[in-house]
Amino acid sequence: MQRPLSFDRLWHTTHNFGENPNPGSSVIPAFFDAKRAVIQFFDTFGKTMADIIDLSTRLKPRHNLIASAPLEFRRGEWLSGSAILCTREESAKLEAQRRKTIPDRPPVTLVPNHIRLDGGYYFTFLWLFKFREDEKRMRRLYWLAGLMECATKAPSPVLRTDLVRRFFKIINEERDKLNVSWKGNVRDFLLPLHPEHYDPGLFIETIRNALSLKDLLVGIEKETNRQFDILAENYVFYVPEAFLSK
Repeated sequence: MQRPLSFDRLWHTTHNFGENPNPGSSVIPAFFDAKRAVIQFFDTFGKTMADIIDLSTRLKPRHNLIASAPLEFRRGEWLSGSAILCTREESAKLEAQRRKTIPDRPPVTLVPNHIRLDGGYYFTFLWLFKFREDEKRMRRLYWLAGLMECATKAPSPVLRTDLVRRFFKIINEERDKLNVSWKGNVRDFLLPLHPEHYDPGLFIETIRNALSLKDLLVGIEKETNRQFDILAENYVFYVPEAFLSK
């Protein structure tokens, strides 16, 4: 009885020129035809596997940009927990260290100066991240955050009248239209900005000086759009891996 060829024996005995060591065997001839074709390809074109597979990409740190506009979101080096907000200057330091990181080595250890986005900030960030491809919706969400900030923090003469019910109705309508919510006992809605970028007193003053409900709504929209523009120009969000599946 003819002894069957193992894979190792088949490979080693056909390594030269793809010859079948046992022409009378039942080995499928197509195997040898394919092997001869591969050898001929490399002989003809002078290629090596390194020419075909670009191994240089394996030496580069993983690309971490999720979105560059209207707000910039980048993938963080941690799996779960809070997202962070940092200035573009601090982000540049972090990205410079990432570029020096060698693959298969411990992750980046530098933690830039940042603002941790938890509490009410968590939900504002979460919805901005979900709407990241729709600037109009993002700005509308941020206006809603401004309305809620006004209701919980800022003194407004308008809200000391019966117009307060109309104001809260508008908030509820906007939440339903956007299908968003802030859960728990939340008081912080607008993301914190460094004083050199935005004076928080401007938001309070705008609310205090509004003489009508229309003035109040328009004033809040103006200030939240200004804050959104500042976020776009001066800040970068870093997102934990867990957010990418939400």
